[in-house]
Amino acid sequence: MVELNDTTRMGLLIGAAAILIFVIVNMAGLLGGGDEKLFLIDLIGLGDMDAMRPDTGFSTQDIVGFLLAVAMGALYFMSAEDDLDWEALLGDDDDDEEE
Repeated sequence: MVELNDTTRMGLLIGAAAILIFVIVNMAGLLGGGDEKLFLIDLIGLGDMDAMRPDTGFSTQDIVGFLLAVAMGALYFMSAEDDLDWEALLGDDDDDEEE
């Protein structure tokens, strides 16, 4: 299993949710006024087309976004602690004081 601290795990969960929301909103064209879609590769200058295009369908960018969100979510769930210290959680360390 993968061991990550709680801050990193929460960052993975929030990042996966943000990517998923961005992909869904961008697929619907809501970022471009309802009829245009934002392409990030073209926005940062690696592509040769306009960053905002009237292509509101399912594209390669959407597939990569979904896969990235799924990978981050899976890493979040895989990094959960399996063995909980129930005595520490419940505060059952009174046994030492009785002796």
